[in-house]
Amino acid sequence: MFRARRLVAMSRQEGPARYPSIVRRLAAAIAYAFVLAACTGDAALVSSTSTTAVPEATTAPETTTVTATTAPSPTSSVVDSTTTSEPLVQLPVDGDCLLDGVPEGGEATVLVDGRLYGLGADGVSPRCLADGLSSSDIEWGPLGDRVRVGDEILTASTRFGMTGVSRYAWTGPTGSRIVAVATDRLWKVALDDRIETDITFLAENFDAAYHPAGTHLLAIGIDFEGQYGLWLATNQGADPLLLASDDGATIADPAWNWLGEPLFIAEHFDGRWHAHSVFMTEEGWLDALIIVESEAPIDRLLPSRYDPIMLGYRTDGHEGVHCVDGSRTTVNGIDVPEPLSEWTSTPVGWLSAERLLVLAFPDGCDSPADLWSFSAGYCPGSVYDVSLLIKGVDGAAAREAAHPAPPPPDFATVIQPAPA
Repeated sequence: MFRARRLVAMSRQEGPARYPSIVRRLAAAIAYAFVLAACTGDAALVSSTSTTAVPEATTAPETTTVTATTAPSPTSSVVDSTTTSEPLVQLPVDGDCLLDGVPEGGEATVLVDGRLYGLGADGVSPRCLADGLSSSDIEWGPLGDRVRVGDEILTASTRFGMTGVSRYAWTGPTGSRIVAVATDRLWKVALDDRIETDITFLAENFDAAYHPAGTHLLAIGIDFEGQYGLWLATNQGADPLLLASDDGATIADPAWNWLGEPLFIAEHFDGRWHAHSVFMTEEGWLDALIIVESEAPIDRLLPSRYDPIMLGYRTDGHEGVHCVDGSRTTVNGIDVPEPLSEWTSTPVGWLSAERLLVLAFPDGCDSPADLWSFSAGYCPGSVYDVSLLIKGVDGAAAREAAHPAPPPPDFATVIQPAPA
């Protein structure tokens, strides 16, 4: 196990803790430790010590044939994995496209030749959702009724492009706005009337993540006094609070876990990579738990939105790059099983607590990808199913309707959020 690097610790609270986050954190830490000990007896994947913190209707069209399968729902854990890669699904290649409602249970969506398709809840009832698209970067809003594809924002009735933006984040809980990140500016754009609201509170901005409940915002950047780190602010960009900083690391990939706690990746200058979750200790100090340790680069943190333990991410990738030859998908510190483990791959989203969609590149990054569904238990080898959904796609994403939002972070009572 790597020895953790200590980050600068700061907090705006002194004396006994007034917040109950330690209870949730201990419960989560115990769950992590119990699962990993029961499964592997190896504590190297999770450390109990901290390392960071500061305070339109479709016609019957011509079709083309691609390989796909239905991914069965998990029932009970079995040690042996199964792999399926049979029947056929036909994607419409002509006719109208309609950004319709989300099927019950959600669906996988894929981009093929500039068209965005929903595969349907059964995986074999595809229809076109949008066309004329040019990016493989797909991100659905929290209700699944709007989508960002590259720099274009689409709803059932509107479509517009944005410029000068390096990163995006959907607002919560409805996604009525989208947060745009530029080096010198942070702002929200309303999708209905395009009205912009400036929420800049840092001198330089690198990335952002809106809390799913809509109350707070995480941002990575440098404030006007030159302090670099991970910051928490209200949803209006007010009352910034420094959560994590380290002169010996680069911080990236902000996210929120199932418990409503911030997650981030620290790339240490000594060649080690850690993923952390931020919480408040009994003494009222902000601290962070190492949940992933790696000698290889890690990015694309994808915590399950239904479970405090399931965490997907990519190893040997490169932040901001869709495909990197040799990169692999990992869940809870374990590589996905064969045949996915043999190919370059990247995780693209969860459809349930245990069903992760994975893009695989059997022929390398210069060729189209195949979309797989990986359903796993907590323990290595406890695999429900590895199923091929569709071959020959340019991009993919998970699409779901509304799901319960986690609570705001307990330490956020240090700052008062404005109305969402």
